[in-house]
Amino acid sequence: KHMKTAVIMSEDAAWTKPLDIGYEECLPKIGLKVLDHIRFSPDTTDFTPIFNKIEGSKPDVIITGISHVGVQPTVQWKNQQVPIPMFGISSQATNSTFGKDTNEASEGVIYQGVSGTGVAVTAKSIPFTEAFKAKFGNYPSYAGYTAYDEVYYIADAVKRGGSTDADKLVDALEKTDWVGTIGRVQFYGKDDPFTHSIKYGKGLITGLMLQWQDGQQVAVWPPEVAKAKLKFPSFIKVTSN
Repeated sequence: KHMKTAVIMSEDAAWTKPLDIGYEECLPKIGLKVLDHIRFSPDTTDFTPIFNKIEGSKPDVIITGISHVGVQPTVQWKNQQVPIPMFGISSQATNSTFGKDTNEASEGVIYQGVSGTGVAVTAKSIPFTEAFKAKFGNYPSYAGYTAYDEVYYIADAVKRGGSTDADKLVDALEKTDWVGTIGRVQFYGKDDPFTHSIKYGKGLITGLMLQWQDGQQVAVWPPEVAKAKLKFPSFIKVTSN
């Protein structure tokens, strides 16, 4: 898509501070000029002024950092026919009930995930999602994948470390090399800038971009696992290559 400008829209919370720093650093590197940076209270219920302000900037895309407020801005984005696509982190959009929760206002929303329905990130991904649905009636959100993997690599660390002592467990976890449902899990060391964060990159955790299309979550990136091409509701104005 011919996108050159963006507005960052994130809820004002501790988790979005490093995220927004990353957005501000990385978006210009891929050719997106940041026109505005909006951090709003997680208690916000009326997003009309925010969307009006964003529309006034005329960006090509809204880059989101939303979790606790995911339903409300999505419904209002659709109801107000905001002609700008939303990409980024939208934790609630990872839930398979998000379409129903928003009365299908989710259509066209693009979000980052670590795994997704029908996507074979690893050989463990699809068997887990199908077993989860069989047991609970719906597919897992991002937290389902990570929690499932955590049980196994923590158990592996206890076994390798021979103890549940905190210091010994940390030492063992630092040496984690575990293939789970979201990819190959390894951690940065205690002296790295992102202490004990999961490592991202080729051959490790790469993440996915998924889009709500026709009431379903489908992978649109990376190409090797994509199930569909981007498409948007009629009120969204984008120019295709």
